[in-house]
Amino acid sequence: MGSHGTDDRPGFLGREVLELGTLLFAAGAAHLLVVSLGHSDDGVRGLIVLGTMLLVLSLLHRWHRHRRGHRRPRNAPTRTVTTDHRPAVDDRLWGVRVTVADVPGGLAALTVGFAALGVDIRLMQVHPGGGDAVDEFFVSAPAGVDEADLYRAVREAGGRSAVVRPADVHELSDTTSRTLTLVEALVSGTTTVERCLSALTAARDVRHTPASDDRNDHPEMTGTMMVLPAPDGGTFSVHRADLPFTPVEFARCRALAQVARSLHERTGHPFV
Repeated sequence: MGSHGTDDRPGFLGREVLELGTLLFAAGAAHLLVVSLGHSDDGVRGLIVLGTMLLVLSLLHRWHRHRRGHRRPRNAPTRTVTTDHRPAVDDRLWGVRVTVADVPGGLAALTVGFAALGVDIRLMQVHPGGGDAVDEFFVSAPAGVDEADLYRAVREAGGRSAVVRPADVHELSDTTSRTLTLVEALVSGTTTVERCLSALTAARDVRHTPASDDRNDHPEMTGTMMVLPAPDGGTFSVHRADLPFTPVEFARCRALAQVARSLHERTGHPFV
């Protein structure tokens, strides 16, 4: 049977012979040192001092490695929300959305680029689609890092169609929790569908159009525009400048609109 790669089987001059030779050399050198110095008081004292120094150096080295191993790297990227999402006082919160190749390692260069700038990733969401993936980051950056620096880091990492914008600390919650909270508010009647869609997509323009005979109320998405059915038979137009919607976001908003329509059919509440 053939073998691949390197042959690690030990031979006559393999690792075992090398280790044995090293051991014999060390034993002979140690014996010679002890015999040469051990016959005088100064030699004995020298051996004791040398041994004590080696022990102290070994203990210091172990302590340093232990301390460094338990210290968390300052710029280590995270993929989920940590216990404290608030950025430091002087840091700024940014939202970064970028298209990357959906292949193993496609994200590594980008996280390394963020780390080089001293940027902490507070939250990350992946929107898969075809051969590419749209990755959305919420990052905390030092005051000296601006929008141009983040664009440069994304570009050098091979990212495409990047959008960098200032973000709000209220966006630092995972989408599932935020969606459930919005649905709960809809059920209790304390909010409207427009507000829910705005909070879920960070859209600044959500408009309700009443029902009409010639209006198509089927949900559709084109770039930065979504059209969703309203509970009263009309439609919602959701627009977001410079940031196209992903199929994942469209499916999420369409499900929310369907929940509102079902609640309207049961309670008669317009939710608009």
